[in-house]
Amino acid sequence: MTVLLTLTTAGINADNFELYSNKDNFDIPFETGVSRTLLLSGYTSSVVPDYSTTVRVKANGMCINYVDILLQ
Repeated sequence: MTVLLTLTTAGINADNFELYSNKDNFDIPFETGVSRTLLLSGYTSSVVPDYSTTVRVKANGMCINYVDILLQ
């Protein structure tokens, strides 16, 4: 399914993100290498697993935080 994912804020140390779905309990990323710039401006992913209700946007590298985005 296709989803627009937008972060309202992201620290400057976070620039390489992985996207996970609750479909597999956030176990395996369905997309990797998504940039901070893309997520702040609105990133359209067309590979979100069908029937997902939550996407976890997880930073890699020095910053290991994540944010869960509920899908409507």
